[in-house]
Amino acid sequence: MRLTLLSLVIILIGTSCTSEKQSENSILDLAPSNATLVLKINDFERLSSELSTNEIYNSLASKKPFVAIKNIISPIQHVTNMTKGLLALSADSLQLDFTYISTDSLNFTVPDNINNKSIQTLRINEYNITKYEIEKNTFYSTIINKHWIFCSSLSLLKNIINSLDNPIKNESLQQFYNVSDSEKVANIWVDVEKGKLLFDKLLTDNQGFSNFTSWISLDLTLNDSEILFNGVTASKADKNQFLNLFNDTKPILNKTWNFSPSSTNIYTSFGIDDFKKYIQNKTLNGHSATNLDSLLHTVEEIGITEYDNESVLFLRTYGTATLLDYINEEKIATEEFSGHEIWELKPNIKIFSPLSPLIGEHAFEYASIIENTFLFSQSKRTLASVITRIKTGDTFDQTTLFKNAENNLTSSSSVLSISNLKGFVSLLNKSVSKTLGASFQESKLNDYLVGSQIIADANFSHINFLIKKNTKEEKQNSVSSAFEVLLDSDLATLPQFVTNHNSGKKEILVQDQENNLYLISNSGKTLWKKQLNGTVQGKIHQVDLFKNGKLQFAFTTNNEFLILDRNGKAVNPFTKKYSGGNLNPLAVFDYEGNKNYRLVVTQGKKVFMYNSKGDIVKGFTYHTAEANILDAPQHFRIGKRDYLVFKLDNGQLKITNRVGKTRVSVKDKFSFSDNDIQLHQNKFTFTSIDGILFQVDSQGKISSSNLNLAKDHGMDATSRTLAIMNDNTLQIRNKKIELELGVYSKPIIFYLNDKIYVSVTDIQNQKIYLFDSQAESIPNFPIYGSSSIDMADINLNKKAEFVYKDQDNSIKVLKIR
Repeated sequence: MRLTLLSLVIILIGTSCTSEKQSENSILDLAPSNATLVLKINDFERLSSELSTNEIYNSLASKKPFVAIKNIISPIQHVTNMTKGLLALSADSLQLDFTYISTDSLNFTVPDNINNKSIQTLRINEYNITKYEIEKNTFYSTIINKHWIFCSSLSLLKNIINSLDNPIKNESLQQFYNVSDSEKVANIWVDVEKGKLLFDKLLTDNQGFSNFTSWISLDLTLNDSEILFNGVTASKADKNQFLNLFNDTKPILNKTWNFSPSSTNIYTSFGIDDFKKYIQNKTLNGHSATNLDSLLHTVEEIGITEYDNESVLFLRTYGTATLLDYINEEKIATEEFSGHEIWELKPNIKIFSPLSPLIGEHAFEYASIIENTFLFSQSKRTLASVITRIKTGDTFDQTTLFKNAENNLTSSSSVLSISNLKGFVSLLNKSVSKTLGASFQESKLNDYLVGSQIIADANFSHINFLIKKNTKEEKQNSVSSAFEVLLDSDLATLPQFVTNHNSGKKEILVQDQENNLYLISNSGKTLWKKQLNGTVQGKIHQVDLFKNGKLQFAFTTNNEFLILDRNGKAVNPFTKKYSGGNLNPLAVFDYEGNKNYRLVVTQGKKVFMYNSKGDIVKGFTYHTAEANILDAPQHFRIGKRDYLVFKLDNGQLKITNRVGKTRVSVKDKFSFSDNDIQLHQNKFTFTSIDGILFQVDSQGKISSSNLNLAKDHGMDATSRTLAIMNDNTLQIRNKKIELELGVYSKPIIFYLNDKIYVSVTDIQNQKIYLFDSQAESIPNFPIYGSSSIDMADINLNKKAEFVYKDQDNSIKVLKIR
C-alpha cells in the first residue's frame, strides 16, 4: 500500500539519526515550498485497509500514470510504524520528488535479501542527514524538532533546512490544514496553479488542467466500490481560470436532466442565476463580448449531453420571448413532430458564441422548444428522438446511473457532470489527458459512474467528486444475494460477522477444515487467510486491548488462547498454549464497559483469568472449580452487581462475584442442556435435557416449568423475549408456530435496527426461517440454506444482511429489503 498511496490522488486530476538542533517549526513549515500535491494521512492502517478492498483503486493501480507515482514513492515501503503524516509531491524542471513528514517514531528497515544497499551520514548546517542507497533508489532522512522527514531529493531537503528560520508560508495550505476533517481517512490539497510541472510530468499530454482553478482541498472517503471527494476550491480573480466564470453567481436547481435521453453517456449542466454576471466574468477572464450576449440574459441553466454520437444542447430560461424572436429570424424551415415544432436553422448562426467556453465549439442546425427550455441538435433525426424520449419519460433522471449519483450530490449546482465510464473517458480525452483517459478505458470499471459537482459560493466553491458502482435499485420486501465466497476446503466453523474498526462496517470470519481462518470484506473479498493449529472454539470476540479504537480478535482453539490483530498477526503475549487441550470457548468480560478486559480460559476444572496485558488477574480466587466446566463462563449484571456464571458437569450452577467468591448459593443440581444460560426477566434462565425450564433469581430462589421439551431442543432469550425450538414447534414469547417436520437448529435472537428477529434453520430440509418478535414470518422466508445464520447491518445503511453456510465449502450473504 505504501508504494501506491499517491496513485489514488491522481484520480483527482481526472477527477535513524537524531538532530542536534531543536526548533519550533510546525509540520507545514517543513513542507517543500514547491509542493504541488499534499496528502494528509490521518490513519495509515485504515487507509491501507480501505485501499486494499477498493475495487476502483485496484483496477487503476497498474495503469499509467499511476505506476509512475508508485515508482516515485517506492522508498516508503522501507518505513514502518507509520500512523499519520504529510506526504507531499513536488516537481522541478528535472524531476519529480516526494517528501514525507511525521511526528511518529518511525523505523527504517531493509530486507536481508537486498544486497545492493548502503547507509551513510551527511551534515547540512547543524543537522545529521542519513543517506540511503537501496538498489536503484537514493533517499534521505533527518529529524527536525521531533518531526521525522523522509525525502527523495537532497537539494529539496537542503531547501527545507535552509528555510527553517524564514519558512515560506503557504496561506491556502495552512487554511486547508486547519479546516480539514481529521475523521476522514485522508485529506488532499492540490496547488493547481503551480502544478503545471507536475501535471506535465505525470500526463505527457496535459491539456491545461492547471487553468481550471488555483487550489483544491478535499476530504477523502473510501468504500469497497466507491471513492468520494468533498471539499472546496478557489481561483484567483487576476488569473484566467475556468471557475472565475462563476464568480458572484449562485447555483440553481438543475432540471435539464429531465430532457436528456436515458441512453446518454455523459450529462453536463451549468447553473447560472445571473447570466449578465456570467458575461461580465467571461470578459474579465479574457473572452470577447458579442452583440448577441443580451439575447441569452434569461438563460438560467445550460445543459449539454452526448446522445447517439451527437451533442444536444438545452437552454432553460425564465423568459423565452427574446431568444424565440431571434430563432424565428434565423430559421429556414419548420416541421411538426409529435405536437412540437422542429426548426431548421441557418448555417453557422452566432447565438452559441456567448456560451463558449462552457459548451466548447459546437454548431447546431435544428431547434425546438418544450415549455421554457430550448433544445438544439446537429440533426433533425436526433432532435426528434430526444422529443420522443421526453414525451415517453425515457429520460436521464429515470436511470439507475442518475439515481446512484443523485444520492451523493446536492440538487443545485453551478457545474454538474454525471457520466458512465465511456462518457468519462471521452471527457478526460478532451479536457485533461488522453493518457489518463486510456488508463480508465483499460480498467474494469464499465459498471461504474462518475459524478462531479461545483457549487459557487462567496470567494470559493464547494466541490464534490465521486466514482461508484452503478447498482440497480433494490426491490423492497425482497431477499437477494449480496455475494458468496468459495473457501479452499469445507467449512469447520460457521461464519460470523465482526466489526471493521476503520469503517464501523461488518466483515466475516470463518474457518475451513484445513484450519485456515479467513477475514472476508463486506463485498466478498478475502482480506487474509491465516493457518491456525486447531479449530476455533465457539465465538470469536473482538476486544480493544490498547483502548485506541482498534479491535483485535480473541478466541481459543483446542489447546491455544490467541489474540490476532486486524491483519491476522498475533498480539503478544496472547499466544498461550495449554497441555492436554480440551479448552472451552473463550469468555470476555468488560465489567464497566471501560475496556479493562477479563479474558477467561477454562480447561476441565481450571479457570485462567487474564487482564489486557496477558497477566493472570491476582485478585480472582476461583482458580479451580468443583467439577469440570461445561462451557464458557458468562457474565451478567443485575442492578449494580456483577454475576459470573459457570455450568459444571456435576450439575452445579456456580454463581460468583468479580473476585470469584460465591455470590448466589444454588442448592439444587441440574442436568444442563447444551443451551447457554440467559438473563431473562432478571433471572438466570436455562433448560435441562429432560425438558424443564429453570429460572434462578439473584437470591438463589429456583422456579421451574416442565415444558416437556425434547432432549435436543433449543433455547435463546433476551431480557424480555424467550424463544424455544422443540421438535418442529417454535415458540416466541407466548406464540407458537408449527413448522414442517425436520431437524432444527437452536433459535437465535437478533436485535437489529430497533427490531427483533428470531431465526431457526431446518438442517434436514435445508431451510432458513426468520420471524419477528410477534412470531410473524419475515416476507420471502424460508429460503434455502444449510446452517444457522449470523445477522447484521453490514453497510450501516439501516438494512439487514445475514450470512450462512451454503455449500460445504462456501458461504453466502443475503440482503433483506
